[in-house]
Amino acid sequence: MAIKKISFENFTVFDKIDIDVCSGVNVFTGGNGTGKTHLLKVLYAWCECEMHKDLSHDNLDFLSKMSKCFNGGSSNISFLIRNDRKAAKITVTTAINEFKFIIKNALLSNDVPAFVKNVQSIEDKEIIPSALIPAKEMLTHSGLEKDYTQRKLPFDITLIDILNKSGVSILHDLPDNMRSLLKKIEDIVGGKVLFENNRYYIVKSSGKKIDFTVEAEGFKKLGLIYRLIETGTLSNSSVLIWDEPESNINPQNIPVIVEILLELQKIGVQIFVATHDYFLAKYFNVKKTADNDVLFHAFYKSDDVVLHESDADFTMLENNSIVKQSIELYKEEVKKVME
Repeated sequence: MAIKKISFENFTVFDKIDIDVCSGVNVFTGGNGTGKTHLLKVLYAWCECEMHKDLSHDNLDFLSKMSKCFNGGSSNISFLIRNDRKAAKITVTTAINEFKFIIKNALLSNDVPAFVKNVQSIEDKEIIPSALIPAKEMLTHSGLEKDYTQRKLPFDITLIDILNKSGVSILHDLPDNMRSLLKKIEDIVGGKVLFENNRYYIVKSSGKKIDFTVEAEGFKKLGLIYRLIETGTLSNSSVLIWDEPESNINPQNIPVIVEILLELQKIGVQIFVATHDYFLAKYFNVKKTADNDVLFHAFYKSDDVVLHESDADFTMLENNSIVKQSIELYKEEVKKVME
């Protein structure tokens, strides 16, 4: 069930916006406060919830997941409404379905819980295998998911979910194309990733186990992808959502991350990436082939309204904050040389 379009109206920073996405890799860029992470969280909540034909009841599953993604579990998500005198609307369109939601604040008061209602669904939707990798590295916090469950900690659920999804048992019948991706990661981090007694390690070729707490941050990010692949979370018809893949990654490993994501796309994983990094976005542009479906999306503000543009060519985006900043840096370098 590939996502084709997502639309927001009066939702957080968005006044009204319609974003057509591709079934492959979608790369989102934009300055701080333009809604990239909000978009990723909505997509994740939608993948993780179930929806039904019966429209006689509020869709509490989607409401619950949204509230846990944005507000640590509190049912009051009225703060997501841009103008509290209007309803916020979210629409997710797939190849065969369109799912619409309304978030209302009935008494126009932040003290009144908002509610979400599924106002149109052609047929039932089941949970879609998905993973949202947050910008924050989480594997060294393994065990937090147990405290979250037992003590009802008010954490962003995306930080907890990624621990749960990376901590399950591995699949022993992975297809060869997936095993080749594991080998590519092993070559970078210097060994296999191991989850044992609720801790993560890299088992080096010498047999020595290195605890994740003393490993390089970039290796931990790659180790997480390794776990999501070998546990089967990432497979055909699944969705990968990754916020700032470049965070804590040495630039020399950026091309490998891009290659891995492009390979996952060819296997059938739909991917959504938000980035501030020129190299990451540019490498997608350079390394994609005819077998890859890649679309770039730039968010930008105009008169306090977030707008967007999309193009299959990263360099053709006119409101590209990443490219603009690289040009400014170049100008500064030329100016310094001339002086």
